Amino acid sequence: MCAYVLRLWAVPIFSRGWRLRGKALRNRRLSLFALGVLAYGILFPACARHRLTDDEIERNRLFAALIEREDRRTLGGDDFFRKNLEDSPYPQVREWCAVALGRIGLPRALPWLFGAFHSPYASVRAAAAFSVGKIEERDALRTENRAPDPRTVAALSELLADPSLQVQMRAVEALGRCGASPEANRIARRLDSFAYDHTPRGRAFLDAGMTALMRLKEPGTFPLLEKLAGSDDPEIQWRAVNALTRAGDRAACPTFLRMLQSENPEVRYYAARGLGICGDPGLSGRLLPLLPPFETGSGTPVPLPVRLAALQSLGTLKNPEAVSAIRAALAAAPVGGKDTDQSNFAIAATTALADIGSREAEPVLVSLLNIPGPVANAAAVALGKTLRAQPDRFFDIVRGISFAEPPAVRAWARALGELGGERAIAELKALLMKSANEPAGSAALLALPAVLDALARAGSSDLQQILLPYLESYDGVAVRAALAAYKPLPGAQAPWTPVLEAYARASPGTDVETKTALIDRLEPWIREPAVLAMLRAALRDRDRNARIAALRLLRMSGAPDLPDETGPAESRLTAGSYELIAAERRDRMTVILETTRGSIEFELFMEDAPLTADNFIRLAKGGFFDGLTFMRVVPHFVIQGGDPRNDQEGGPGYSIRCEINMHPFERGSVGMALAGKDTGGSQFFIATSPQPHLDGSYTCFGRVTSGMPAVEHMLPGDRILKVRIEEDVTAVDPRGY
Repeated sequence: MCAYVLRLWAVPIFSRGWRLRGKALRNRRLSLFALGVLAYGILFPACARHRLTDDEIERNRLFAALIEREDRRTLGGDDFFRKNLEDSPYPQVREWCAVALGRIGLPRALPWLFGAFHSPYASVRAAAAFSVGKIEERDALRTENRAPDPRTVAALSELLADPSLQVQMRAVEALGRCGASPEANRIARRLDSFAYDHTPRGRAFLDAGMTALMRLKEPGTFPLLEKLAGSDDPEIQWRAVNALTRAGDRAACPTFLRMLQSENPEVRYYAARGLGICGDPGLSGRLLPLLPPFETGSGTPVPLPVRLAALQSLGTLKNPEAVSAIRAALAAAPVGGKDTDQSNFAIAATTALADIGSREAEPVLVSLLNIPGPVANAAAVALGKTLRAQPDRFFDIVRGISFAEPPAVRAWARALGELGGERAIAELKALLMKSANEPAGSAALLALPAVLDALARAGSSDLQQILLPYLESYDGVAVRAALAAYKPLPGAQAPWTPVLEAYARASPGTDVETKTALIDRLEPWIREPAVLAMLRAALRDRDRNARIAALRLLRMSGAPDLPDETGPAESRLTAGSYELIAAERRDRMTVILETTRGSIEFELFMEDAPLTADNFIRLAKGGFFDGLTFMRVVPHFVIQGGDPRNDQEGGPGYSIRCEINMHPFERGSVGMALAGKDTGGSQFFIATSPQPHLDGSYTCFGRVTSGMPAVEHMLPGDRILKVRIEEDVTAVDPRGY
C-alpha cells in the first residue's frame, strides 16, 4: 500500500534521470529535460502530480476481475467475457479477454472466440486465434478425452486470408496445434506463396509456419521445408533444418550436409543434429572435425553448441570409430578448470560414449571419474551402461570413489540401474535401507526416486513387493517414483487397490502432481466398480487437475451422467491480491540473480504473466531461491533452477496456474518448468537459445536483460547466492500512480 501511495503522488521525472527504485532515489546523470521537469515539479507541485485517469482505473478493475477468473479457471456466472470481448471500448481489454479464455481452456468459450475472429482490431483477432488453438490443441483433447469442435479448423483456415499478417501468423500457429494433414498442406501452400521481405514481421510469420509444420509432421510438406533451408537468411535456414529434424525427415540428409558447411554457427548446430536422425554410421566422418575446441589448421574456435550437436549425433549413429576422436577432443583442453565449455562438453561426451557402447570408451570414462562434481557423476552413469556385461569390472573401477553428496548419490543409483545384475541390485537395496533411517533432507532420502527407478531398470525380481511401502508413503515424491515402476504381476488380485489407497491418503492434500499421477495410473482398470466409485469421488477433489484426470477416465469408461465441466480451481489469492497485482501490471520489475557464475538480470512480464510474476516476486522476497542450485543444465537449450530438493522433483508446496502467452522462447527467455498443465511452482528455466517448440506451451514470464555469459557458462550444481527484486517506476510515465 505504501508503494501505491508513493506512486499516486510521484513527481514526474525523466526516465533517464532520477528514478524511483523501491523506496530509494538513485542519482544518475540528469538530462537538461529532466532538470527542467524536476524544477517544474518543485515550483508547481499541484501540476506535477499525476493521478490515474478514470480509464486507467477502469482497466485496472477489469484486469483484476479477469486474472481472478483466470486463476480460478472459471468463466463466471455473468456475461463478463462475452460483453468485454465484443463491446469493451478498450481494444486492450478485448485482447486480454481473448487470451484469458485460452488459458481457462473451457470449450464453452469457443463461440465467443469465433465471434472475435471478426473483431475490427487485428490484435484481438490474433489473440482469439491463439486461444482457439490452445483450447482445441491435440494434447488438450487427449488430456480431457473430448472431441474437437467441428467448426475450429474451418474458422482458423479462413483467417489465413486475413489482411493482417499478425492474424495469419496466429492462425497458422493454431492450425499447427489442432490441425491434420489437410491443414499442413494448406499452411505449406501459404508459406510457399509468401513474399519474404526480410523484415522482422515476415520472419516471424515464416517462423510460425515452420513450427506448425514441425508439429504436424506431414511428409508432403518436407520439400517446402528443404526449400526454405536454402534461403539466404540464416535465421530461416536453421529454423527450417530444426523443423526437418524434429519432424523426423531422414530423406533430408543432403540438406543437412549442405547446411553443415554454413559459416553461421546456428545453422551448423542444427545441421549437425539433423545428421543424427539419418541412421547412417558412415556420416560420422562429417561430424568428427566438429569435436575439437579449435579447427585443425586454422585454429578457429568451434562453438560449443556445434561440438555438442556433433556429440549427440555421433551417439545416435553409434559408430565406434568416433571414440578416439572424442578422446582427442577431451584431451585438447583441460576439463574441470575455469573452462566451463570443456566441462559441459565432457558431460555430453559421457552420454555419447555410453550410447555408442564400445569397449574403447572405458578408459575415457575412467579418466573423467577423477574430475569431481557433475563430470564424474555423468561418467559413473555412462560407465555403468558401458560395462553392463562386466559388473565385476565396474565395481573394481569405482572402488574407493566416494558418492556422498546428493547429486552423486543419485548418479550412483542411476549407474547401478544401468549396470544391472545381482550385485547392483543388492547395492540399491542397501541404499533403500539407509534412506529409511535417514533424516529428511539427507542425501540417501533425496536419492530415493532415483533408487526406485534404478531397481526397475536393473530388473529386480521382487520390485513390486519393494514398491508397496512407498506407495503407502505420505511423501508425494516417493509415491510418484514408486508409481512409475508399479507393474503388478499377471494374476495379481485387485492390483488397483494400492493405487486407490494411495489416492485416499493424498486426496486431502495439495500435491496435485501426485494425485493426478495416481488417477492416471488407474486407466487399465476403469471398468472395475471400485475404481469407478473412486473416480466419481475424485470429481469432488479440491484440485481441478485431479478432477480433470478423473473425468477423462470416466469418459473413457463410458460412465453415464457426467458433468461437462469440472468446476473452478481453488486459489491462495484474495480479491485484494488481484487488485494489487492489477495495480502493478505495468511496473518495471527487475530480478537480479547473484550466482556463482556472476550476476543475471531479467525483467518480469507483469502484464502478460501477472500471477506467475507475482509468485516469483513473493518467493524471491522471502529468500526461497537463495542457496538453491541450477540442477539441470543443457547447453544451447536451458538452465533450470528453483527446486529446494535440487533434483527436479521439488517445489514450494503449492502449484500455480499456467499463463501461456504469445511471447516466443528466444535466447534469454525465462519460463516456468512444469510437470503438466497448471503444475508450476518455483522451478524456472532460462533458455540459452531460441526454442520454438516451447512457444505457447510454457509460461514465458521474463527476459534476460544482462548476464547471458553467466547463463551460458553455468554447470550443474552452480548456485543461486541471492535474489533481489528492484522495482523501477519512472515518474514522467503517464502511468504514474
